[in-house]
Amino acid sequence: MRRPCTSVKPCSIVRSAPIHCSRSGPPGSDTHPEASHTGRRALRRRDGETTPTAEARRMRVAIAPQGSSLLANALTPLRDFPDFRSLWWSTLYASSAWWAQNVVLAWLAFDLTGSELAVSAAAAAGFAPMLLGPLGGLLADRVHRPRLLIGAQLLALGAGSVIALLVTLDRAEYWHVLVAAWLVGMSMAPLMPMRFTLTIDLVGERRVSSANAVNAVGMLGSRMVVPAVAGALIATFGVDVALWFSAAWYIPASWPLIGIRDERGGHSAAPGAALGEIVQGFRYALANRALRALLVVTVLANTFAWPVILGFLPVFAEEVFDVGAAGLGLIVGVNGLGALLGALGIASLGDFRRKGMLYLLATVLFGVALTAFAVSGLFALALVLIFIAGAGSAGFGVMQSTVTMLLAPPDSRGRVLGVLMLSIGVLPGAMLVQGAVASAIGVVATTAVSGVLLGALTLMVTASSPELRRAG
Repeated sequence: MRRPCTSVKPCSIVRSAPIHCSRSGPPGSDTHPEASHTGRRALRRRDGETTPTAEARRMRVAIAPQGSSLLANALTPLRDFPDFRSLWWSTLYASSAWWAQNVVLAWLAFDLTGSELAVSAAAAAGFAPMLLGPLGGLLADRVHRPRLLIGAQLLALGAGSVIALLVTLDRAEYWHVLVAAWLVGMSMAPLMPMRFTLTIDLVGERRVSSANAVNAVGMLGSRMVVPAVAGALIATFGVDVALWFSAAWYIPASWPLIGIRDERGGHSAAPGAALGEIVQGFRYALANRALRALLVVTVLANTFAWPVILGFLPVFAEEVFDVGAAGLGLIVGVNGLGALLGALGIASLGDFRRKGMLYLLATVLFGVALTAFAVSGLFALALVLIFIAGAGSAGFGVMQSTVTMLLAPPDSRGRVLGVLMLSIGVLPGAMLVQGAVASAIGVVATTAVSGVLLGALTLMVTASSPELRRAG
């Protein structure tokens, strides 16, 4: 066997492309045919994909990049896969629209009714489409995904434009807000399986962890910036301008999807067959021990942790730390920064083993950090702890979808992801229950107990599920 080049510093092996190695030129040049030949010979085809053999894996470890920065590693999926880059831009713009519309519609609901319950109901209407996750998963396995995503985003554009027009004409009513929130939720939540399955098809299994993390970076970045801009627009120009601004994001969200190639599409079946395929997805998810454990942890996190992040932080700012709106912005921003840096850190890791273990440990960290945040008593310490909670939430979120896709059969990934979306759908009900508990015993005690329960129960799952610990 020919000896691979070892005298070079920059060298990379990319799963979906030929191996390139250079003695003096930049990475990616073809000036070292021996290494290129060896790398190609070390790859073999399996199920239509390029999969590294043991020799290729040894080469990847032996001649990995020495001087490349973590940021460069994190952005590799964007650099190497043009179609994924287009999907990433679409996801960024769509999530910007979603975050902006959530803020503005919540404000409009309160402005029209003066009722906190009405605001909660509007938020629940936006999350309700999560319950249609299995249907979205079925569509992800059988239709041309970019086209359906474009259609859903244009539907959200229409809904946002109609409610903006009604506000502009001073004709808006509360039920309009509920309908608009539901349609906006329809454009995002149940169709996430399409974005996830399209991601793994575009970048391959070895890059999917980094690609999901890069997607999370974009979504978290929009979460940190866009709601603040929407709030400033409400204060400066009014709700109608903020609504037009929110809806406009769907135009650039749709454009990048036009050129993405998708081998799926055109498959149809009778309603009975479609129902059978959805049931098949449930059966597979529940029969697979690792997936079953992952779904349990997903339910736990959405029952105990996410209601705190999405609902209790204003109460902590106002009643616990007495820092007002400015302090709330700092808490939310620091939490988002922790999640953003956590996602970047995962993206920089590239492909690695035991992704399921990272998922479990990140969830435990999420719960422990929330408990410590609740009982910290000092605002400065609380900021550090909510930052750590953000990093834990990023590990939970990125690995949740990554491990699910890696465990599911390629032709059933959408349906299994649909089951995952349904598990996330416990969140609206959990928010109502957590709110009632907090009203009875206080937000500090509720958050502290919730964090302890999440950490303890996740540790129990970790101990009882070696399949999930080894997954990925």
